[in-house]
Amino acid sequence: MAEFKLNEGRLQELITKLRDAGYRVVAPVEEEGAFVFKEVTEPGQARLDVLRTARSIKEWFFPRVEPTLRYEFDGSAVRCESGLPESPQKTVIIGCRPCDAASLPMLDTLFDWDYRDEYWFRRREATTVISVACDVPDSYCFCTSVGGSPEGTAGADLLMRRTADGGYLLEPLTEKGRAIIEAGEGVLELASGTEEVLVGEVPQRFALDKVKPWLDQNFEHDYWKEISYKCLSCGICAFVCPTCHCFDIQDEADLERGVRIKSWDSCCFPIFTRHGSGHNPRPTRDTRYRQRVMHKFRYYVDKFGVTACVGCGRCSSSCPIDMNICSVVAGVAELAESSK
Repeated sequence: MAEFKLNEGRLQELITKLRDAGYRVVAPVEEEGAFVFKEVTEPGQARLDVLRTARSIKEWFFPRVEPTLRYEFDGSAVRCESGLPESPQKTVIIGCRPCDAASLPMLDTLFDWDYRDEYWFRRREATTVISVACDVPDSYCFCTSVGGSPEGTAGADLLMRRTADGGYLLEPLTEKGRAIIEAGEGVLELASGTEEVLVGEVPQRFALDKVKPWLDQNFEHDYWKEISYKCLSCGICAFVCPTCHCFDIQDEADLERGVRIKSWDSCCFPIFTRHGSGHNPRPTRDTRYRQRVMHKFRYYVDKFGVTACVGCGRCSSSCPIDMNICSVVAGVAELAESSK
């Protein structure tokens, strides 16, 4: 497939072209000292050199808080109004990394499992994802350990790769990606094929094929207490994760009207599994942290055939007490090897 070139210094022009074509443009933008995905209101705000934003692109498809139903009491009747977005705005997300993009097909499977979640899919259908290959990964990155790559294409509509002269090569992967190339006519040019592409290397940090067999046999093991004693149960790991998807549903209502809200939740929270009776099947930090690891590397594999981790390293880099899931899973692989 033909590749196209975005020369250095022309990103702002491309963003202006996309906005003129009717796209809402979302990119890494600096906010209070951190980089987050936000709508670009001025083309110069967008940054493509950010390795790891504070949060993933997940929230543009699965908002942190979302009303799903509004209702109003009218005597003995109840009037209901769905919160389902009828026509989500046509959006392009530019500047996410391949690990973020790879999370989307994983969650597509989940949200179309026993019930098709139109909240998710309507936004997915309206959104084009442009990922940027990683040229300078860091020590938190471990995408290659979970089947990914610094220049992976899973979940992306168009892949950008940095070139030695400061520009980018653009490879359209889907019809949505090709529409971006058309919208960028006059700014993008056909690549010559001689450009030097910069792509970093991420060493494999553990043997994934050893992890699940050990987890299958070691639900009760001292390792869980050993690794989880310092966990604060703050839940930040789940909130920054591209693939974590647990949510709570609550009603906020008075005697006349109410709204049903879906909001992110985390298996790390002490009350996550507490029953109405007061019983909690996961009352301790080790049982909750075990659940987090088991869900990603065992249960999700059993149900959907893929590991629910993309190796972005956000959970580890954001953790206030440096609980590194890559090191934890590497420890599992070492235990599996030593138990042979």
